[in-house]
Amino acid sequence: MGQKIHPVGFRIGIYQEPSAIWYSKDKSYAFFVKQDIFIRDFFKKNLVNINFYKLNISRKLNFIFIQISTIKSSTVFLNENKISFLRSKLMEQLKLNFNKQITDIIINILQINNINKDAEVLAEFAKQQIQKRTPFRRVMKSIILKAKKESIQGIKIQISGRLNGAEIARTEWSRDGRVPLHTLTAEINYAFSTAQTIYGIIGIKIWIFH
Repeated sequence: MGQKIHPVGFRIGIYQEPSAIWYSKDKSYAFFVKQDIFIRDFFKKNLVNINFYKLNISRKLNFIFIQISTIKSSTVFLNENKISFLRSKLMEQLKLNFNKQITDIIINILQINNINKDAEVLAEFAKQQIQKRTPFRRVMKSIILKAKKESIQGIKIQISGRLNGAEIARTEWSRDGRVPLHTLTAEINYAFSTAQTIYGIIGIKIWIFH
């Protein structure tokens, strides 16, 4: 039997940092986890047209600090008015759904230049291309070419589902370079995304070895 472990969770504490940093008592732990899921879903719904790929949450007393990592071109759309509107809307929804007072929410924007080194960005690109009915092999080749322009040691792509509208679902994968998944000290960047097509859901997994 296969024993699968998430590559990011496998390496937290070695070189990988968690995407949510806070401490709580046993009774309030589940409450904070639900709040974090609610915040992430909120930004996914409200930042559909903006290329953001990472969201880090940290807490201190009643303050919530949110850091949004975006592609440089997307920061044009995230001006101060947009951020203040999102902050006020998020605070209203949190108070309605969780009935607890939050003093303030602080949102920071982080610009990323080397976008082709991040698996989340490439997974989102693959999702958009597959939804536009681009052949999956062409998508895999273009992602490998994009990643090879940056200083990475290896990349692996796996796409599963009814590929190109086939009746039977299957899994196809491609790799370039080294991707040592069993080595804890190896810096593996992993991302998973799903593309909604008329044939069904296509799953996309990308591993990048920096």
